[in-house]
Parts: sequence; C-alpha cells; structure tokens
Amino acid sequence: MGGIIDLRRGPLMEAVVETERKPTGKVEGTVRITVCKSLSGIAEGAEEVYNEFEKKIKELEANAELGPGGCSMGQVGCRGYCSRDVLVDIYVPGQDPVTYEKVKPDMVEKILKDHVIAGKVFKKAAAKEDYYENLQKQKRVALEFGGRIDPENIEEYLKVGGYEGLKKALKMKPADIIEDIIKSGLRGKGGGGFVTGHKWKKAANAPTDDLGTRYIMVNGDEGNPASYMDRSVMEGCPHQVIEGLLIGAYAIQATEAIIYTRSDYSIAVRRLNMALEQARERGLLGNNICGSDFSIDIYVHEGIEAFIGGESTALMLSVEGKRPMPKAQPPHSCEKGLWGKPTLLNNAETWATVPSIIKKGVDWYASMGNDNATGCKVWAISGNIKYNGLMEFDQSTTFRDVIEGICGGISKKKELKVIHAGGVTGGFLPPSKIDTPLDYESLLEAGVLMGQASFAAYDQSACVIDLAKFSVGFNEGETCGKCTPCRIGLTLIKNKLDDISEGRGKLEDIEKLQSLCEEINVTSLCGLGETAVKSVLTGIRYFRAEYERHIVDQVCDAARCTGLYRYVVKEDDCVACGKCIKPCPTGAITGGTRKVVAHIDMDLCINCNACYEACGFLAIA
Repeated sequence: MGGIIDLRRGPLMEAVVETERKPTGKVEGTVRITVCKSLSGIAEGAEEVYNEFEKKIKELEANAELGPGGCSMGQVGCRGYCSRDVLVDIYVPGQDPVTYEKVKPDMVEKILKDHVIAGKVFKKAAAKEDYYENLQKQKRVALEFGGRIDPENIEEYLKVGGYEGLKKALKMKPADIIEDIIKSGLRGKGGGGFVTGHKWKKAANAPTDDLGTRYIMVNGDEGNPASYMDRSVMEGCPHQVIEGLLIGAYAIQATEAIIYTRSDYSIAVRRLNMALEQARERGLLGNNICGSDFSIDIYVHEGIEAFIGGESTALMLSVEGKRPMPKAQPPHSCEKGLWGKPTLLNNAETWATVPSIIKKGVDWYASMGNDNATGCKVWAISGNIKYNGLMEFDQSTTFRDVIEGICGGISKKKELKVIHAGGVTGGFLPPSKIDTPLDYESLLEAGVLMGQASFAAYDQSACVIDLAKFSVGFNEGETCGKCTPCRIGLTLIKNKLDDISEGRGKLEDIEKLQSLCEEINVTSLCGLGETAVKSVLTGIRYFRAEYERHIVDQVCDAARCTGLYRYVVKEDDCVACGKCIKPCPTGAITGGTRKVVAHIDMDLCINCNACYEACGFLAIA
C-alpha cells in the first residue's frame, strides 16, 4: 500500500539503524534525536525541548558514553498528531526507533539517561502502540515526509527520493504529463474538487501574448480557523510543494511561478524561501533546470491576513498590488487570471501530491480512493475526540473509520451528536451520516462541501445553533462586502440566530432563515459567500427539532445559549449572605439578606451569569 508511513522504517533512517549494538553497551553508528518543530510543536515548547537536549547531551557527556558516532540532533516537520506534541523520535542503531510524546524540558534528562545512554526505553513518556497503529491506518501522500525529514535541509529530501519526479517529468512531453494527471483522477484539494488535469490542459491551451506569458501559482492560504493542512505541508516539506509546482510549470510551459501564502504564516514563509534558495543552488530552479531547456523561477508572495484573501480571484488581485476582492467568473483564471494572462492555480496540498504521481505512476494513485474520487486527502480533525490533528487517508474512508478507528472515538465515553464538516463554510451532519465516505460527491449528497477538509465531531455538549452562530459570525466579519447577499444577508441571518438563542425566536423564523440562506447561496458573487450559510441550511435540515426546542420550549439542552438560562435559587442551600446582589447589573435579585432567601426576577434578568459566579454555596442553578 503506497503512501503508508512507518516512522520506525524509511530510507532516511536506514543508514542510522543498519548497524547492531555491541555487547559492551557502546553504539556503532550515530544516535539521532529529532524534535517536531511544527507550528503546534513550537507552541507546545519544541524549541525549549530541543535546546534542553543539546544542553544535556553536553552535561551528561553522552557522546563519550555512546562511542565514536556520538549523538546528533535534528528537527522534523508536522506529522499530524498535534494533540501529542511535543514529539521526539530517538533512533538508536540496531533498535527500532521510539517516539516520545508530550515531552517537556524536565523529561529530557531521563530520556537521555535511560534510553540513549543505558538503552532502556523511558516507558512513561513513550508513545503507546496506538500511536503507530493509527499512523498505519492512514495513507500518506502529501504528508508522506511529515515527521521524517528536516524541512530546512534539501539533502534529507533528496535522500528520500526528492526531485526524482521532476527529473522524470523533464524527460517527458508536457502534454503526456497532463494526460497522466488526468488519468490519475487527481482533483483539487482546496474545496471544489475540480479535476486537476483538465484545469492544467485548459491553462496549457489558453491563448497567450507574443511572449508566451503564462503564470502558475500555489494557493497556500486557508484562512479557515479549523484548517491548516496547506500550512503544515509547506512547513513540513516545502521542497515537495516546490517540486510539484515545477512539474506543473513544465507541463503547461509557464513563464513565472508564484507561491501565495499569508504573511502570518511566518514559519512557512521562512522555510519556503530557504527551500527556494537551496533549490537554486542545486540547479533545480532557475535557468536550464536539471540540464534541460526549461527555465523558470519561483517567488513567495505574502498576502493579507484575511479569509477572503484566499479566494482564487482575490489572491490574484493581491499579487497585482490591489485590494483582494473576488471577481465574478467566467472568464476563469486558466484563461484570464493574473494581469489578464492565463494562470494555473492549485492549492499547496495538490502540488505536494503531484511528485508522487509522476514518480510512482498513475495506476498507483488511481488505485486508492473510490469511483467518485481517487487518491488521498488530508483532513484537519478536532472536537470531542481522543486524538485530533491532521490525518491523511484515501477517499473511500468514512467518518466512522476516522472517528472510531483513527481518532480513538468520542472522548469520555459520550455519544456523537453532530459532525461539523467543512469548517466555517461547511455544515452539520447527524450521527446517521457517520458512514458517509469522505469524497466530494458523497459529502455533497449529504448536504455539505468538503471545503478546506476539516471536520469536528461533537458530543451532546454541543449546540447546533451556537455552532451556526460562530460560523455565520466568522463569515460575516470576513466578507469583503462587495456584494449585497454577503454584506447584508449574513448580518440578517446572524440576527435571527441571536434571537433564537436568546429567547426571542418565533417558529416562522426557521422558514425565514431557510429562505434567506437559499437566496444567499444562489446570488453571492464568490464561492465563499455561497457556502457561508451551509451551517444554517444543514442545521435546519437535520436538527430542526433543536431549533424548535429553543423557540417553543425556550431550552438549550447543551446549555450553550446563555440567553435561555433560567436562574433559580435553591432555598435549602441559600444562606442569605447577599453576595449575589451586588454584581447583578439590573437589580433582578431581591432578598438575600437578613435571613431572607434570595429571589431572582427573570423579567429583569439579562442572563449575565454574575450571580451564579458570585455564589459560593452553589445555591443558584
């Protein structure tokens, strides 16, 4: 099964583990220690852990203890298990590599003494077998080298076959490359799922100016707060994205290549620029690439920190130095894009997939997935589950396979209530849809879009109205405001949702919401606007009873809608201390002093929760 990764095996580490340990306790070869320096890892303290390893190696004189090979330190990119950071891998020659999870600086000395020097695994911090099992359940293509190589070292990428796909492509006819991409069934990984090869063909055949100007671009901007696969791919293996882009550039005979990403993706920007410079020095970028007649250069454009900036037409305006606001299509960018010239745009994950298709073959990629969609897809998974993070699997995989198999199920032995698929532009699915395959058509049939390919699995503590308020509110704040449906429609929807969550809703509001959402879905100028209402439409479709309960019974069973709270004083527990009276901003509380039990007037109460927080005797419920 191509694409399945075992961190305990791999070309890069063969040289490390090829020798056996001597009976004397000395190690023949170099012990390698790698620390995950992804964004998540750094946030959890990866830099501190890395520095502590370097410090303790010197203090403990580990190199002298180990023998001639000593001990070397390295960094790796994201492998997906963000909930387990900081992740540390120990490669001792003659032994299976071991991964340590949730490593803190104060654990470093113990790991070095027990494992590196004494040869005994520090079991308390070592990853359990489910870590390796869950990795094996995935099929990794775009994330193939995440957690395995140093993203800032081109030598390590070359050791695992990097740029071999480019070298093979440069020996092919451009048209043959495009046909191979079509045959593979590769579809865009950024939302719509358009057939990638057809897009390439259209760009390659589009009329150009006398100079043959044709642009090719990477969309490395997600903007969705629940999605970070493009960012992780660029941070974890920037050369993989660059190689895919170069293959595409040769296939359509592009004259200039641009990687568009957000300015706040600082790690990705730094590693991309570093990788580009390394590629130029190696003759893999610039004039006469790999000794061929093909020449092109790539530069990184840092766009604005806004959700709308990642929309295809908007980001091209940004590159042109203009305000990023979506434009109506057609004409499509393949025909008339950047500066009015043919422009091929795919997202970072798509480009990262291309080298493997060329290198391993069309049939290899087409063998994964299902009839609707071949190959694999990276998903960002969160919610009330045991393990969250980035997972990659073929597109025949179902929600059940991921939630119950790869992610360890709903945490705290609770039950699944809702799947929020597609991020802030996605929708809600009930537990009855748990066997839906994660491909474009199956999701669309269920009522949601793949979008940026993120989903959250929630238990009974989630409220679909509250979740919809967040999604609509986010889209309302991020809209460019160019078209009326987004600018005004989203505000009206948000107001209606507020009314329902605060006890002012009416049953007819449900029909008004549905009608308004359907109108916005049809009339919005761009795809982001069209999908901004999916959370409400699917919420009404599958969870209408919850909307009605909020309106008719004035109850939020998940206790998320504070506007529906009804505060009651438990007379047996009230000691009439008066602590609840002072923080009440509306004077809704009477009594509470001189042995008189407090009373809350709900007509005056604004559900601020101040009395509940002030009561030290749990007398207010």
